[in-house]
Amino acid sequence: MRSNTWGKPTLLCLSALAALGCGERFRPVTAHDVAAPADPRATYGVVLEVAAREKYRIVVRDDAHLVLQVRSHVDQTDDGRVSVINFGVDPNGVHLWASGYLVHPDGTIHRRLDAELERLERVLTARLGAGAAGLVAQPTPPPQAPLAAPPPAPVAALPSAWNEPASDQDTWGRGNFTCLPLTLPAQDQKELSLELSSGERADVTLSLAYSPALCHSANECKQPAGCPALGIGDAAHVSRLAARLSKKEISSQATVRFRGQPVAMLDLSHHGSVAQAMTGTKH
Repeated sequence: MRSNTWGKPTLLCLSALAALGCGERFRPVTAHDVAAPADPRATYGVVLEVAAREKYRIVVRDDAHLVLQVRSHVDQTDDGRVSVINFGVDPNGVHLWASGYLVHPDGTIHRRLDAELERLERVLTARLGAGAAGLVAQPTPPPQAPLAAPPPAPVAALPSAWNEPASDQDTWGRGNFTCLPLTLPAQDQKELSLELSSGERADVTLSLAYSPALCHSANECKQPAGCPALGIGDAAHVSRLAARLSKKEISSQATVRFRGQPVAMLDLSHHGSVAQAMTGTKH
């Protein structure tokens, strides 16, 4: 990634997402949380019941971690405009958020998708509200296809990131973007980390961008919600990282981790911002 800045809102209006319109059609992302003092597994059971009753198509189901991801009803028949709704359950209740096509990297969400979140929040509140304390955990219903992802693979078997230019270079710039072959919640970027070959955690800022103009290679991206471009920012830290690579203090292979789990391999020397910094580094 050439930098950790994904473009000003005015530039975003020039992107492929502009077909939906900017301004009043998009609003800031807000929290959609439902308090539920019941056993988290009982709460998760209710989430599964609501998703089935509302006829949602499951994308990812992780019963072990009480996480469910479904395809949004908005544009649900258009595979080029995929948005997903995520449910995460913990002892405090249910956390709802969306990601994908109708969530912009600048922190805004299309009003139709936000309205869908608001409706789900109301449905869950009605179901979990007054009677939540009396819920008793039941055996988790058998999974529906597709099943949750398998346990994290050994680092050597992890998928590798790839690089490609943006299809809309007037908006995103002419550098190559590094793409991750998986779907990650855009608002959980603080859960991302970069592990160097030395075992250290890189002192850099990571960010994600979802857009049809980025990571559009059909041969590389097999994710229904699209694949994100990975930004590596903080110029001073990136420069220090580039210097260590140039001095061969570390190898170029790094591991992208999400919530501590390895999810993908990355060649740092091919990442736009690091490669740029390396060209200015004395060997």
